Amino acid sequence: MFATAIALVIGLAASYLLRRQQGREATQMAAGESARAVADASGGAVVALAVGTAVIEGEVQFTGAAPTAGKLHREADPYCARREMTDPTVLVANGRLANVWVRIIKGAPDAAPPATPVEMDQQDCMYAPRVTTAIVGQKIVARNDDPILHNVHTYLGASTLFNKGMPNEKAAPIEYVTVEPGVIKWKCDVHPWMRGYVGVSSNAYQAVTGGDGMFRISNLPLGRYTVEAWHEKFGVKTLEVTAPARVIFAYDGSEH
Repeated sequence: MFATAIALVIGLAASYLLRRQQGREATQMAAGESARAVADASGGAVVALAVGTAVIEGEVQFTGAAPTAGKLHREADPYCARREMTDPTVLVANGRLANVWVRIIKGAPDAAPPATPVEMDQQDCMYAPRVTTAIVGQKIVARNDDPILHNVHTYLGASTLFNKGMPNEKAAPIEYVTVEPGVIKWKCDVHPWMRGYVGVSSNAYQAVTGGDGMFRISNLPLGRYTVEAWHEKFGVKTLEVTAPARVIFAYDGSEH
């Protein structure tokens, strides 16, 4: 009986080691399959990450000479003139570009709009944030934190969505529900330097690069996707990727 028990233990151990080795080989084969690099003529590259992370992340590079942000001329309004500000249209740090909207445009399922609204504030005679995102059907709430008149004028393409004045910080918020994908441009007809943008997508897989020019889109199913990068001055770039992946978009400043 003792010999039988020993044989049983040895058999179980051998079976465990065999399954472990087979699992390791399967993982290595899958990782090798996902380790292909993909390049795109739009100016960018893709490198596959470890299997199963379901993340598309990366950076938006600016390979040209980084422009120096010019001064915004806000002297016409005494309240706005209290603070000097520079033009935030092109913000480059360490060779990477901020305020780029990155989203999945093909391959991702549509999403129900969140109940939480997107907020666009007017602070110190600037829209804040400069670029943000929403999902089709999601509410956007505009606020005025300044004690002066702002006129909120929004466009989708060439069409006006709404055009309303907000006399001061006591003005009631303006609410708008998004109805289709695209970039909603925000202006103030009183202060022409004021700009803001809301990127509206039909799915939840989107992000905006921060000051470091980096982005991360998580919780993606494994699969093939078309990823688009949009910048207010330099326009659109696209890449085909297999998630999970690390993505590099590149602008050189000649796109405008």
